[in-house]
Amino acid sequence: MAHSRKYAVTGGQNIASPDDTVLGITGSTAVEPSIFFLAIGPEDTPTDITVVWRLGRTTAAGTATSVTPQNLGPGTTAATSTAGENHTAEPTFTANAVLWRMGANYRASHALVCDPEGCFTVPATSNNGLAIYPSHASSTAAVGAVFHFRE
Repeated sequence: MAHSRKYAVTGGQNIASPDDTVLGITGSTAVEPSIFFLAIGPEDTPTDITVVWRLGRTTAAGTATSVTPQNLGPGTTAATSTAGENHTAEPTFTANAVLWRMGANYRASHALVCDPEGCFTVPATSNNGLAIYPSHASSTAAVGAVFHFRE
């Protein structure tokens, strides 16, 4: 069995009302990226607030700062998927397609470790992807996210 290629991407963003995407990956017709590890947490002075995080499907990547996926394996093959952080124009989220939701205290980091084959997969459709965004009614605290994914 051939091993799939593994990559990491990280992103940061200040929470904005109502929502502001921290990190997203976009596949293509050639690959189906699949997230197998996800981490979220504060990047600012901790305060006692609850941030609600959502991971959703997207059909357009929005406008963001480009993030180069870093190879986690021994090879040097570049990722086919693209990634972006610190969105200034939001991705187009698929209605009612929240794949993961978690309320988390801002004082703590949290990680989700999935089946090594991946638990959140992008279909091999042009411009489709996955993106994570935090929600809070009034905070503008800085947050960060990490995805490890396979292609």
